[in-house]
Amino acid sequence: MRHRSLIALVVLIALVSLPLSAQDTSDNLVEVTPHKFFDRQQLTALYIHSGLRLADTIKTCRELAHGGTEDWIPVHSCGGIAGWQVGSVGLTLGVGWLLHKRGNHRLERIAPWVGSGAAAAGLTKSVFNIH
Repeated sequence: MRHRSLIALVVLIALVSLPLSAQDTSDNLVEVTPHKFFDRQQLTALYIHSGLRLADTIKTCRELAHGGTEDWIPVHSCGGIAGWQVGSVGLTLGVGWLLHKRGNHRLERIAPWVGSGAAAAGLTKSVFNIH
């Protein structure tokens, strides 16, 4: 079930990231000024996302050390959890960078917040021990 949701999310992002400029029929197009990928807004989102992932990793590793189990991540070791979390941050950055390179700057700004939402959900589950 979880794999279907992940596949659906990837397909949705791929479809939404297609250039939509062909649908714009207005004559007075506003030219978008290029910006660096790692600007202040992107770095702020990255720091928040990384902080949430770090807090989730610490809480999850502490739970695993005291006999708990991890339901959402397919590994049950602290090193595996840390690797999964680092990979999640990297994936979010990669998706944002691809959207930036394709010119989809609105979606580029949303990508780290989607990752932060997933990290916050994991942290909430860990803190409140939701099964």
